[in-house]
Amino acid sequence: MDTLVALTMISSFEQLHATFESFRADKRWLFRGHAHLDWTLTPKAGRDPYRKIDDQVVFHSWRRQAVAYVTARPQNDWEWLAVAQHHGLATRLLDWSSNPLVASYFAVREALPGDAVVYAAKFKSAVPPEEKGSPKEFRELAVFRTHRIADRITNQGGMFTIHPDPTSPIRSDSTGVLGLEVIRIAEAFRPKLRAQLSYYGFNDATLFPGLDGVSSHINWTIESQEYWKYPVPSML
Repeated sequence: MDTLVALTMISSFEQLHATFESFRADKRWLFRGHAHLDWTLTPKAGRDPYRKIDDQVVFHSWRRQAVAYVTARPQNDWEWLAVAQHHGLATRLLDWSSNPLVASYFAVREALPGDAVVYAAKFKSAVPPEEKGSPKEFRELAVFRTHRIADRITNQGGMFTIHPDPTSPIRSDSTGVLGLEVIRIAEAFRPKLRAQLSYYGFNDATLFPGLDGVSSHINWTIESQEYWKYPVPSML
């Protein structure tokens, strides 16, 4: 990725809050957290080994099988693609959040070495709500706001960017990018920030609604010795 200078090295929640305040006036800013500095802003379909296969062929194969499992059938290929992305298929969509604290949580959720990063980006175009054509034929890097087809997307303030070339990462000079900034989170602050975000309601139980999310969150509280060291476990 092209060289981007971090706005600041974040080592406290107060610094994080002050940094995010600078984006508050412009609702076009979207946020994405990465657990590692070297990860690029590239959709999964554009990464190895998925880039070797036409993602449209993969998508249609997935859709033929997925139709047996959906309770509310998506209305068009755009909604189908959002469902596929939501359930982990390698697509040409990239996840973002309108909430910077959600992005911060995903930046520090994994206990990896090194600094984490939150990207703040805004884009020139959005997919028109009435768009009914194939996502593969859409030729702009643009924001895609789907209907709230899943609780997880709603809870995460989720939206996507659609990439005409999924192998090409978003850069500050990419066509359609109006702004791209980096917030770097110091390695030593990562575990503390995850605990602080959990206290304010950003954790697996809230961002992944359902039994899997609750189980994952409680496992983390044990692994990190959060809450259980206190006399009232109901603080969960």
